[in-house]
Amino acid sequence: MNQKSVRSSWIITLICVILAAGFLLTSLLSYLATKNYVVQSVSTETLPLLNSNIYSMIERDLYNPINVSSLMANDTFLINWVLNGEEDLPAVTEYLSHIKQEYGFTSAFFVSDLTSQYYYYDGILKQISPEDDHDVWYYDFVDHNKSYELDVDTDEAKQGKLTVFINHRLETTDGKFLGVTGVGIELQHIGEQLVSYQELFEHQIYLVDSTGLIQIHSDETLVESKTIQSVLGVQDSDHFELAKNDIVNIFEIVGDDVTKIVSTRYLKDLDWHLIVEKNEDASLAKAKATLWNNILIGLGITTVVYAAVLGLIKKYNQRIEYLASFDELTQVYNRRAFLDMLIREISITRRYEQPLALLMIDIDDFKTVNDQFGHIVGDQMLKAITRQLKHSLRDSDVIGRWGGDEFIALLLNTSEEKLQKNASRLLEDAKKAVITVKGQSIHREISIGYCFYDGDEEITAQDLVKQADDALMRAKHKGRNQVSG
Repeated sequence: MNQKSVRSSWIITLICVILAAGFLLTSLLSYLATKNYVVQSVSTETLPLLNSNIYSMIERDLYNPINVSSLMANDTFLINWVLNGEEDLPAVTEYLSHIKQEYGFTSAFFVSDLTSQYYYYDGILKQISPEDDHDVWYYDFVDHNKSYELDVDTDEAKQGKLTVFINHRLETTDGKFLGVTGVGIELQHIGEQLVSYQELFEHQIYLVDSTGLIQIHSDETLVESKTIQSVLGVQDSDHFELAKNDIVNIFEIVGDDVTKIVSTRYLKDLDWHLIVEKNEDASLAKAKATLWNNILIGLGITTVVYAAVLGLIKKYNQRIEYLASFDELTQVYNRRAFLDMLIREISITRRYEQPLALLMIDIDDFKTVNDQFGHIVGDQMLKAITRQLKHSLRDSDVIGRWGGDEFIALLLNTSEEKLQKNASRLLEDAKKAVITVKGQSIHREISIGYCFYDGDEEITAQDLVKQADDALMRAKHKGRNQVSG
């Protein structure tokens, strides 16, 4: 980069730094001036009210499925069907399908403890097994001896979509355990409800179990993988606690970058906690958005221009580097880049005794393609043969265009026996590179000359290339579609 470019880049950077520093300073002053008001209003008004609204939504979306699964667990039809030997499959399928459609669930199921069959609204999904990771939920639920529980898992009948399952024990009147029945609600459905609340109130909303593991959130990547403690950045119970009481608990969590106000509410019937998180700094930014609108626009425009200029420079440099190393037509290494790589690999072979082979490849009778069909068709044939050669070689092998209709390939960590087989295979595979011109199929054969190097003697890249080229000449003298070493 010349001195003028360096000076221009430095000026652009300096302007962005000044604008960013000014924005951060004014934001900090605004935050300090209004912090107490925001904390008080959010803690005493917004969060408790919002928590109650969301609680009503959860009650509507989850308690109804719990009630339905309870009715299923006490349904004499299902109990009698199991006791009669589970023989009438259409009957239970129709029953589960009716439950699913009637209440708008995404799943309705029954797992038999006697036969281990997993019945659902379309028939038998599978036979569960303790060795199947997808079936661990069943055995854990049975071992815990709960009457029902909520479980977030992937639904195998719905291509692995995350689903909230309400599992309920099915027992006879005398307490004999028959299996597990219940329904499922696709997590996306509940997540969409949470997204609408988050967008309306600009809060983050979570449902977590008693340990803090996230069970429901609009971002499905957090579900069953992160705890609320890790998301909020707290480890000390003095600053945050999942209390099992009937009140809304408010916590202020001060982090290195942001301060969060968090409300928690225990949902007894679910044994889950409803968490509503408010970013205090976001409230301050919204309150001052109009005041600093012009500054933000100026900062945004400057950042976009700066990023666009840097992006163009980076893209231009990448293009230059690519053209310096790759053949633009065939998208493989050009001669200079291939030779540089060959020099490095020769040194590695000498040091670590990992033999290599060099193949010089020529397309037989390629000139007639250009003469009969034109250079555009000739280029298509070159690209087709290149693709076939790359497909036939190993991922660790390297291919380059030596010039015209000649290619060169480097086979790493190979043997002389494998070399002969690979070269013969390339001869046959190259015939598969067929293009069609005006209804006529065209293909060409190749000839290959190769040499082998095991590092026993000092040799230059040019010497290896000459050996392979001489071998290619011998192959060409034998006729078309020949290999010579």
